[in-house]
Amino acid sequence: MAAISVVLLGVIGYIFLGGEKEPDFPMLGPAGAFTLPSADGEQVSMEESLGKVKLVYFFFGNCPDVCPPTSHMLSRVQDRLAEEGVFGKDAFIYQITIDPERDTPENLLKYANNMGADLNGWKFLRGTVEETKTVADGYNLFYMKDEETGLFSHLNLVFLVDQQNQIRRMYNGDSLDDELIAKEMMALIKS
Repeated sequence: MAAISVVLLGVIGYIFLGGEKEPDFPMLGPAGAFTLPSADGEQVSMEESLGKVKLVYFFFGNCPDVCPPTSHMLSRVQDRLAEEGVFGKDAFIYQITIDPERDTPENLLKYANNMGADLNGWKFLRGTVEETKTVADGYNLFYMKDEETGLFSHLNLVFLVDQQNQIRRMYNGDSLDDELIAKEMMALIKS
């Protein structure tokens, strides 16, 4: 009977004291700085995003495999954060094209529309080929263009960046869980 009481008290304490342990967010290094134009003509700067939690994702619009499902997952993250009232205010998504030659502002706006993106908080960014390479290097993100097909090989990573522009998490193709990502963003916002 005493053992059952101890277990019951533990469960009650777990429920009333918040349940789960807060996630651990190690500092993985500074996020690469950039100032790039968005598809809707706004200049977006990492420096100006101090105090906000961000996701940074490198993609290309003609991607035949990993980019579309990752972008759809990001749309679910957007929706979860919007339900919490923080999207476009305390939380942003920066999606940077690695194919600025084909991903024109018009094409990026079509892509954003197809994803149901709220451009108040989800910025589709496009620099020159050289600017993009410099920004990607700031995240140690490798990509390479196949000159025959025009397609890109790239690491499919989404970077979680905190209010001080420090990378706190890298989600890869195996861990793209919109509920987890939104929960971790909210934990950083509340920290």
